[in-house]
Amino acid sequence: MKKTLFVLYAIICVIHSNVTHAIGGPFSSWTKAGDMMLVMSPAYALGLSIAANDYNGVLQLGKSVLAGQIASEGIKSLKLEQRPNKKDKKSFPSGHAVGAFSSAMYVHKRYGIRYAITPYFMSIFTSYTRVKTRAHYWHDCIAGAAVSALFTWILVDKYVPKNVELSADTQSVHVGFNTLF
Repeated sequence: MKKTLFVLYAIICVIHSNVTHAIGGPFSSWTKAGDMMLVMSPAYALGLSIAANDYNGVLQLGKSVLAGQIASEGIKSLKLEQRPNKKDKKSFPSGHAVGAFSSAMYVHKRYGIRYAITPYFMSIFTSYTRVKTRAHYWHDCIAGAAVSALFTWILVDKYVPKNVELSADTQSVHVGFNTLF
């Protein structure tokens, strides 16, 4: 429980810093719109997990998002590519894409593609705004999505409700439901 609360606190801090960044500063409306989608994607994933009482999922979301962001910042520190706007040499990979796609891929792997359509659109829009505002190239955003995919598929398990039991042997598959009245 303490780990879950710590991860929840870390996610809230990340969301708060992104909201603060999105609201203040001399940024274009495209930048603000992309930043808001970046905030909404993990908020959607977090809300979905909390609504399902899936606190193990909250922990896995936090781990995958934080691992992706740490890897992204590590790669950026190598200064492999200059941004299109010439601001600095931290273009590759897009940290915004990592954050947005981590949440979308978490929802996809944990709950299925049907629930992940909305956060995938948010992630694509976030990436589009990063390219439109000349903060990144498309390949930076694709690399960010790949970084998030790597950590999400390693650190996140498929959600199985506690009232469903699955078992299989070489000749059959059994599904059992456990309900309290």
